[in-house]
Amino acid sequence: MKITGIIAEYNPFHQGHIYHIQKAKEITQCDCLVVILTGCFSQRGLPSLLTPYDKTKLALQYGANLVLECPVCFGAQSADYFAKYNLQALSCLPIDTLCFGSETNDVAYLRHLLTRQKEISADPSKSLNINQNLDIQPNDILGMQYIRYCDLYHIEPVTIHRNPAYKSATQTRSDFFSGKEEFYGSLFLKEQSWDTYYPYLRLLLQMMDAEDLRKIHLVTEGIENRLKAVAQSASNWSSFLEAAITKTYTRARIQRTCLMILLQIKKEEMKETSFYKLKVLGFDSIGKACLKQCDASNIITRFNQMDPFLQAIHQKTWALYNSVLKHPIPERPVLIYDR
Repeated sequence: MKITGIIAEYNPFHQGHIYHIQKAKEITQCDCLVVILTGCFSQRGLPSLLTPYDKTKLALQYGANLVLECPVCFGAQSADYFAKYNLQALSCLPIDTLCFGSETNDVAYLRHLLTRQKEISADPSKSLNINQNLDIQPNDILGMQYIRYCDLYHIEPVTIHRNPAYKSATQTRSDFFSGKEEFYGSLFLKEQSWDTYYPYLRLLLQMMDAEDLRKIHLVTEGIENRLKAVAQSASNWSSFLEAAITKTYTRARIQRTCLMILLQIKKEEMKETSFYKLKVLGFDSIGKACLKQCDASNIITRFNQMDPFLQAIHQKTWALYNSVLKHPIPERPVLIYDR
């Protein structure tokens, strides 16, 4: 069985994602397409407009055979760690290729950029904002890291050109909150935005000591002091974010750090952590056959199969996600998709 992987967010799911699924199957001629995706919160630390269940159902509906989840502690990370953890999980499968979208659509050139990035980062005087200095586009930044870890796990990286004809997830979110109708917009949860979470965050930042904040994962380089100071005066999320961002503290970094603070995930807990597991969200008959090729000890389909750390993360993630909803969403079992 030839297996191709996709790393996705689907925040929210749009027509460009359908194109990605279909193109990945066409280019790689795979027997099984596996999607590993972020669940309740995204790589940039944004709440997901779609529940993990709805994302899973849509992925399977449009051609995926197996859908896996990357827990938030591994998913809400910078590009290098995001790629590392997702490829660790996918390496549990006998996966042949990883197919990702990029602006350049050129694996060889992305390898060149990765080499240049390493050269520049070796010089501290030039290492700040490396990606801007090299004019690397967002999908290419992730693509470079995918290639890095594909090489480590002996997986072939395959890229497709990000088609500008399809509206981006960022634009889709913006249009949705502006009141426009969107593809599968009836499934979107309007409460899932940082505007809704900010009162909780602000209170927590005001109540926690800086010393306790420093114990939280991703809280480094004195960012805790800046966040506490800004929270004192910023009455809403937009003003908080605008005041917190600097050349050192990017928008994504602020969002990810604030998410870890809300989830109370400690540095100590994340030490020496890896994710050589397949946390299954859904599958069809082909995906089921694919799972049978794996070591059963690497497959998580039930809560009691998680180690204590992941159980705690799972419970806190769902508690946080549901905390802003008028009608909390019950967790669902693994989706078995019948074609």
